[in-house]
Formats: sequence, C-alpha cells, structure tokens
Amino acid sequence: DVWFLIFSREVARPSVRWGNLAALTIFSMEAGLVFLMTLYLQDVLHFGPLTTGLVFGVPGLASVAAGVVAGRIIARRGARPVLLAALLVQGGLTAPLILLGTEQTWLWLLVPALFVGFLGHITAVVAATVIATSDVADADAGLATGLVTTSQRVAVTVGIPLLGAVMLLQSDLLAGIHLALAADVLLTLTVVAMISVGLKQPRCRTPR
Repeated sequence: DVWFLIFSREVARPSVRWGNLAALTIFSMEAGLVFLMTLYLQDVLHFGPLTTGLVFGVPGLASVAAGVVAGRIIARRGARPVLLAALLVQGGLTAPLILLGTEQTWLWLLVPALFVGFLGHITAVVAATVIATSDVADADAGLATGLVTTSQRVAVTVGIPLLGAVMLLQSDLLAGIHLALAADVLLTLTVVAMISVGLKQPRCRTPR
C-alpha cells in the first residue's frame, strides 16, 4: 500500500506522467520500426542477416553522435522543446519509408531516413528521461528513474507486436509494412500534440 501511494503521487506529477508517455512512445515505435525494416530488408529485398546488420550499422552511428550532444542541446534549449523536436524527427523521418518499394535502389531513401531518425530517437530518449526525473524530490529520484526504465521495457515489449498486428491487416507483406509505418507516424505525431499541450516547461536539472 505504501509503495502504491508513492507510485500514485509520482505519476500525478505532470513531468513524470508526460515523460513516461514520451518514453513509451519513443521506444515502442522505434522497436516496431526496426522490426518492420528487418522484415523489409530480408523478406522484400532478400538481404541476408550480415547485409541487414550492415544497413542498420550505418544509421546506428547516429545514435552514438546523438548520445554525445543531446545533453548539451537540452542544457541550452530546455528539455520540452528538444523532446518535441526530437519526436517530430523520429516520426517525420519514418513517414518517407512508407514509399519504399521492391527494388534495392530504395536503400538511398532507407539509410538516410534511418540515420536522421536515429538521431531524433536518441535525443528524444535523453530529453524524456530528463523530464520524467527532473521535477521530483531527491528522495524519490530512484523511483522516478525506475518508472522510466519500466516504461522503456514495457514499450519495447509492446511496440513490436502492436505494429506487427497492424501489418497483418494486409495480406501483402509490403503493403502491411506501409500500413504499420503509417500507424507509427500517426501515433507519434498524436503524442507530440498531446505533450505540446499538456506539458509545461519543467524546471529540469539538465545534464552537463
């Protein structure tokens, strides 16, 4: 009962609530995107596991870069605008992937879109974590961090089956991937709109 009361108190904080909603969206949609693009590369373009891994490796470099600079950007601009912009990048760079076709020449679109999208993804992760853990008492910092970690793990678990279920609404694999990508974009943009209305600029203890 005591833990439930503490949990309820922390979730009632707008920054904790919106930060965790952002984390759920960020991780669920990106996990689903990676799943969909793996199917696309292996079952539509017929790439092997090694080639598929190399395709993901190039955009993966963006994650390293974003992890280095995200904290500095948040310190300058604030966590709320950075989160909204990064979520827009993550969702917005997913949108062009709806155009992917059956030819390998579509890699010219896939790789750059994933690269920039991964930049937005990692930046959004950092911003959401800052928001979800900033406006809490020091004594509750561990609980706030635990909530974010739980949101991330739940999101990864839910994202793949959610977008996979949407994909299966179409009998054709590529058409199903397109539909699931559209759902990804729509959900992400909806959450961006909700956060922009519901979240005030938090008094964040930004990383240095």
